[in-house]
Amino acid sequence: MLRFIDAEIKHKDLLRDTLISSKGYWGYTQEQLEQWRANLNFEDAYIARNIVKLVLDDTGAVGFFALIKGEVNELDHLWLLPRAIGKGYGNKVFEQILSEFALLDITEFYLTSDPDAEGFYLKKGAFKVGEVYSEPQNRMLPRMKFVIVTRT
Repeated sequence: MLRFIDAEIKHKDLLRDTLISSKGYWGYTQEQLEQWRANLNFEDAYIARNIVKLVLDDTGAVGFFALIKGEVNELDHLWLLPRAIGKGYGNKVFEQILSEFALLDITEFYLTSDPDAEGFYLKKGAFKVGEVYSEPQNRMLPRMKFVIVTRT
């Protein structure tokens, strides 16, 4: 069973390390991962200003997600540790993300996907609206939109 708790400033390194470990699952070189680790920092204000949730199972933290509510609503992060991938956790976390947006009365949001995760988001109902350049990755990333369909 998964639990979701608010991330706190003290979790900054855990967020960074989870993101890097998750990217490692997709075959990036150790050199590239370490470069990203050295340059990635979750600012205190980011954690305080946005909805950042740790994902926990009975072993502890296995991932996190971050939502930005603003002029453009955004799923900014969704990362799971490699040991949590393939267990259906992504589906459960995505359901929680939709619930969080619904609590905020948000009916659509955008995300920029890692290319390896694009298929997951397409299966969930997102659609590609373009691409954005990622300087750290030196490539284009899919820009996607998701419209929340409410059931009556």
